[in-house]
Amino acid sequence: MSFFTNKKPSVGLYILVWIFAFLPANAIIFLIDDYTIEMVMKNFDLENNRTALQAVLNTYAIISAPTQAAIGVAIIVFVYKKFPNLKMSKVMPWIYIFTAINIGRTWMEVETIYESFDVNLNLFNFSLIFFYFATVLGIRYFFVKSKQW
Repeated sequence: MSFFTNKKPSVGLYILVWIFAFLPANAIIFLIDDYTIEMVMKNFDLENNRTALQAVLNTYAIISAPTQAAIGVAIIVFVYKKFPNLKMSKVMPWIYIFTAINIGRTWMEVETIYESFDVNLNLFNFSLIFFYFATVLGIRYFFVKSKQW
């Protein structure tokens, strides 16, 4: 048990807790994402209808970004609070980098998929930016004035 409670945590513990925090958070966000898009798509007739597709994307962007950010932050904060010897100031740069990479990847994939449909992705892209800042600043908020910082 000293591996988990050591005053000077090892790199291995940081990596293990990262896996404990981000694997479940990403899995749950994926399930929420899948459920949200299913529910939104049921309410629109998408058969050759660009306006309906635009409405689906906008509705999805408005619903999914805040929901996913809040749930992701809650899971990550919950896991990291269980390991009080870990310093979040050492973890946050990695969270900034990997979250930005994930957002960039999603942005490029969505642009590629929807470029042939001629839909406006501004609101969707704004929701990605919102998700990034809500996630990283949300995690930071819970730790910046604590002993874990």
